[in-house]
Amino acid sequence: MKDYILRLKTITIADNEEVGSKNAFLGEIFTQKALGNIRVSDGFAITASAYRHFIAYNKLDGVHDQLISGIDKSNPISISEIGKQARDLIMGARIPGDLYDRILLAYRELLQDSDDGLAIRSSPVEDNSLSIRTKDKYDTFLNVKGEKQLFSSVKKCFASLYSDQALIDDPDRKDRVISVGVQKMIRADQACSGYAYTSDPQSGFVDVIHVSGIWGIGFKNAEQLLNQDEFIVYKPNLSMGVNSIIQKKLGTKSHMMVYKDSGDTTSLIEKETSSELRSKFILNDEEILTIANWGIILENYYNSPMSLEWAKDSSSQDLFLLQAKPENFKKLKTY
Repeated sequence: MKDYILRLKTITIADNEEVGSKNAFLGEIFTQKALGNIRVSDGFAITASAYRHFIAYNKLDGVHDQLISGIDKSNPISISEIGKQARDLIMGARIPGDLYDRILLAYRELLQDSDDGLAIRSSPVEDNSLSIRTKDKYDTFLNVKGEKQLFSSVKKCFASLYSDQALIDDPDRKDRVISVGVQKMIRADQACSGYAYTSDPQSGFVDVIHVSGIWGIGFKNAEQLLNQDEFIVYKPNLSMGVNSIIQKKLGTKSHMMVYKDSGDTTSLIEKETSSELRSKFILNDEEILTIANWGIILENYYNSPMSLEWAKDSSSQDLFLLQAKPENFKKLKTY
């Protein structure tokens, strides 16, 4: 019988058909000694087998395919209406008792009676099973607290297989399958978060690492991202252990995303950044170089340029890797 739950500490790239590429790349960091210096938050994956069990238990096999076959691809309203019907079927379905119990056990083992929040992220199993180009199609929920929010968020991730964007991008796809990653939450809302690229994202120049970010949780809006701090690290100097930060650009960082003080703890609100924080860089030199070194380790391991998503936890002040994306799939190692 397939596992419904896999701990990140046991996952490798070989598990991508069960956990999706997002979870597989994170698990690889736990399980491979060459990546051991990179910090990733602990967690577990709800597998593709678990999703299939959920669908079969609720007798939804083939139902979604029938719905999707009725989409008028030239009509956005048709896509939206059928997508909602598909999602509603999942949200109205019941998680089987055996799966419910295993998720609950993994949840309790992970938190060990603490009241920490969770990050719950979709990790779709794509036809190209190592594809990571799924941004904004599938749901992510941050600072999830309590069993009720946990199970609701898991079902919403399942349902996001049929998001409007997923249907627009690939309306003819059959056998849609998804995994869900559950991790301890990194509280970047009172710290900072951002991205890094092991080649320049604009020019493709391979000798620099581009690190950027803002205070709080990262924005998705491209215009707002222009207000971020930016740092350029020169790779040849980094490998020699000499001064390698060749440029720092202070962004305006006029706004930041934080969690609501009360009510729905998963909801983010935008607020103005204080003048003190606007005038400060989000990272010190040591932190910039830590992220840059993570990029080099991953680039060497996968033999591919990398894009990284990182965050700093406000409690521990530690940096964490949230996602790692090899840009050249064909050069990925096989296991």
